[in-house]
Amino acid sequence: MEKEAYSKSKEGLKGAAARPQVLWAAIAVLLIAVVAMGVVMLQQEPQEDQVAALVNGDPIMKDELFDLMYAQGGSEILEDLIIRQLIIQEAGRLGITVAESELDEEIDKVIEENFLGSEEDFLKLLEQYGVAVESFREDARLNLLARKIAMEQTDFTEEDGREFFEEHRYLFEQEEEVEARHILVESEAEAEEVAGLLVEGENFENLASEYSTDQSNKDDGGYLGFFGRGNMVEPFEEMAFSLDIGDISEPVETEFGYHIIEVLDRTEKEEVTFEEVSEQVMDTLADEQVSIILNELVPELRDQAEIEYLL
Repeated sequence: MEKEAYSKSKEGLKGAAARPQVLWAAIAVLLIAVVAMGVVMLQQEPQEDQVAALVNGDPIMKDELFDLMYAQGGSEILEDLIIRQLIIQEAGRLGITVAESELDEEIDKVIEENFLGSEEDFLKLLEQYGVAVESFREDARLNLLARKIAMEQTDFTEEDGREFFEEHRYLFEQEEEVEARHILVESEAEAEEVAGLLVEGENFENLASEYSTDQSNKDDGGYLGFFGRGNMVEPFEEMAFSLDIGDISEPVETEFGYHIIEVLDRTEKEEVTFEEVSEQVMDTLADEQVSIILNELVPELRDQAEIEYLL
């Protein structure tokens, strides 16, 4: 049974369980990196006598390959490359550059916030997408250039930051959360059997792997990660938030079956003042302003540019 079995929202639970959440900036960098792979392919001039493959001795020519690649999305990639070039040119016009130290700091931030500081996991993801580290660095540089261009046009004050904070407190305050795992079975009798085995000292993770019908996490010992209120169906949530760390519940019935829940950790709700998170607030406000400005600026740059299509 999938995570929908006990979560009100699959995406909501995925976001909670995958702490910290993957940030938009990292996703954007990866998307641009994928586009960058297209740069190399589109910039190469295929020669008529170059062979891409042989099929029982019959050749498939590289010009056939590139024609098909362009027909299947090359025009969109070309538009992305045009925008990329416009950003680079605008940065040059404004005298904006990105130092290597800034680039290192940005990549370290991506690794820390999205891979729990694991450079190994970061590199594995790049390998999975077929993106070279240097290609990723250049696309991260482009993101920083775009941000700096936009920041040239931002104009907000501390008062704006305080107003933003009051309207978006939930972004900066720690909500009450529990870290839990569960075993989901179909019948009350089976749930009682599993509960009895736990009382006898059987390992929770092993029992989850053996009995749980939740295919999405049974091989991880039923691990759900952290989640806040409003993410789970009501009976499940009520039980999970009523338990202390280390407690294991009695069988809990929901519309999806019977759950046995163990709470591994919890965080309490923590309110903050603007002064405590002012730097984070101003950074978040800047990100919002950058997005608005770039959405307006890029079309303007494109309209003003002289673009000649040669394909």
